[in-house]
Amino acid sequence: MTRPSIDAETLIASWQASGALPADAQAALVEAVRAAAAEEHPPLHLKILSAVGTLLATLFFLAFLIVADIISLNSGSNLLGWGLAFLSAGVGLSLALPRTARGIGRDILAQAAFTAMALGKVMSVFGIVLLAGANTPWVPTAAILAVTIATYPVSASSLDRILSPYAVAASALLEILGRGTFGGDPSLALTAFYAVATAVAGLLLLVHRVPLALRPIGIAALATMGTIVCILASGHDAGLWANRRPLDPRLIEGVLTLSLVGTIAWVAGGVGKLAQPPLAAATVGVVLLGFAGAPGIGFALLVLIVGHALHDVPLRVVGVLALPVFLVLWYYGRDMTFLEKSAALVGSGALLLIGQAVITGAGWDREEAP
Repeated sequence: MTRPSIDAETLIASWQASGALPADAQAALVEAVRAAAAEEHPPLHLKILSAVGTLLATLFFLAFLIVADIISLNSGSNLLGWGLAFLSAGVGLSLALPRTARGIGRDILAQAAFTAMALGKVMSVFGIVLLAGANTPWVPTAAILAVTIATYPVSASSLDRILSPYAVAASALLEILGRGTFGGDPSLALTAFYAVATAVAGLLLLVHRVPLALRPIGIAALATMGTIVCILASGHDAGLWANRRPLDPRLIEGVLTLSLVGTIAWVAGGVGKLAQPPLAAATVGVVLLGFAGAPGIGFALLVLIVGHALHDVPLRVVGVLALPVFLVLWYYGRDMTFLEKSAALVGSGALLLIGQAVITGAGWDREEAP
């Protein structure tokens, strides 16, 4: 299980005692820790406000370009030309950002770089789509993928590095469900797509040797999993708008259950740890949750566990907020009378209270429990 956080001095001392930290590397490590501690990290709500403000500025600027008739939405070459110009400006601003001193000037430069990059991507993609034909399958996905690959290495915005890969996945989802261009059973295609997203998220978020620059792609893959789960949680008839028949969620629920069990094993330190009573009980609960047909609740727990293990506050916040939402959707979507739903609510509440009593009585709520 994950241990409580410790201060930097205790951590360095433990590394020295175990021989993991060479004596000649101690000074450099101390300087790196001090430099990291000196950096100002704005709180989460300020980051959210900044992201929303930047997004609104981008949308208003795009609206201005359209209203002023500077760009033409009916000309693919015009959109592509303006898109490449904005992309070039965004790349230039992003490359200049690391050499800019910290302060309000750097913040303005970062927002300008994001705006230019976002406008360039949107215009370029729409221009390519118009030139290739709006009804040509997979062209939007290929266009978004192309601009993402071209700009990802130089993008200085973590938000851009998350949104761009997510846009690729969302476009692929629209091709599979909206256009039905997969050519087979959409439920199988969606399951395969979900399995790929799960593998990418697990590889990029849970493997510590993965470069930090690739972590936003893992977040985007996790968001893709959440999008698919939202489609399923909205009702089993969600597939009617795409393929005239309901989607079968059982395979995706199975993949989600396996990934949740695997995440618990990863946090615990290995599959063998699952034999311990508290983890065995958690595993049984996850399997029962999978049989209950509640993918939204399972996904919220997955995000919450990953966020706690990685000490990632935004992920934990998303998991905490998503859990009650998916609980409400699950109860609302049950084909039961109000009396039966009330009984289910009371029964699940009693079950949770019994579980809490067992956990507290057995000492499983303490980190040092065997």
